[in-house]
Amino acid sequence: MMITNTKELKSQLNRLIGDPDFLRLQDSFEKESLFQLLGFGHRETMHSAFISWLLSPTSSLNLGSFPMKRFLYYICEENVSNMKTTIDFDLIESDALELEKMDVAAEVIASAVDPDTNRKLNARFDLYLANDFVRIIVENKVLSRENKDQTETYTKILNNLDDSFTYDLKVFLSPDSTVKPKCPEFIQVNYQGLYDFVIAPCLNHPKTSIANKNLLEQYVHNLRMVYRGVNKPMAKVNSELCIAIYNKYKDVLDEIFDAVKNETPEKRKAKTSSTVRTSKISWNEIYPRLNEDEKYLDSTYGNTITKAEIDLTSGHILFHGKEYSSLSSAAIAAVNSIKGENYAERYNGFEFWSIVYPNGEKKKLSEVRADIALALVQDEED
Repeated sequence: MMITNTKELKSQLNRLIGDPDFLRLQDSFEKESLFQLLGFGHRETMHSAFISWLLSPTSSLNLGSFPMKRFLYYICEENVSNMKTTIDFDLIESDALELEKMDVAAEVIASAVDPDTNRKLNARFDLYLANDFVRIIVENKVLSRENKDQTETYTKILNNLDDSFTYDLKVFLSPDSTVKPKCPEFIQVNYQGLYDFVIAPCLNHPKTSIANKNLLEQYVHNLRMVYRGVNKPMAKVNSELCIAIYNKYKDVLDEIFDAVKNETPEKRKAKTSSTVRTSKISWNEIYPRLNEDEKYLDSTYGNTITKAEIDLTSGHILFHGKEYSSLSSAAIAAVNSIKGENYAERYNGFEFWSIVYPNGEKKKLSEVRADIALALVQDEED
């Protein structure tokens, strides 16, 4: 039923702001999680330690292999089409993998000699899960992206360690789907799937104690906080509650949406646990950390789309058959190709160009620079 007068609108608004579900949702936005209060909000090491506890069959969560099975359902069943694993639902359920015997650890150091170069390679696996049959290593990226050839180096180390497993999985975990592993052997997953497939089922498990449920809820609350200063949580954890509220108050919410749909809401700021210093890092520090899926650029100037390509070896920008040594000089050339020669003398290349990913998603290079700057800070702190 449509709202036809101000009195009806005020009446429904009054019901909405007094609804227990709405108050519960509002409360979740106003309080900080235990992890934020302790200063761990979005630290990768904290997330890795928590996931280690969550998945370990012998942890105080006391759910045995249930979380591990759920994790395997996610990384295997959801990725079965890419042929990066032969583990399937039936095998997981058969107990042949002996998942109850899995050892789970965070921040595991390993090294091996590269037979091609005779150089020693070092790794610090964010998560290392193994028993006699299965090994899973997880590279966890929260505020950062892969450092240079990190996943490729890790693959070389794993291939040259003196052990073997029937099933050997490499997983790349990140809340941002545009942050991809350079090594194609890694299975890409995200925190939304971790919540949907593992955390939520553990929360609803009848054997989960009140104390452990409270701890899981604190972690879930931390996942829904926006990160890296953008209007985006690590995982959407209130979807069912939001849908229930919307269905209940659809008319009044539609009225609100119609009133503000042409306005740009103020960006939410991330509630971080500590002050992160900004760093205007150079292009020379950025391009070596990009991969093959991140070398195509475009920009819309006026109504014209211009395209360019990054030479990942030199960092130069290829535009209209010419090579430019910086993003800004390529941006100036692009503007001049549209507006006429010598129209632009200066242009911010980081704001002008966006990376275009294979799935069509785009990200400003200024945002990519901020990602990598945070990654470097994270490495220094860790």
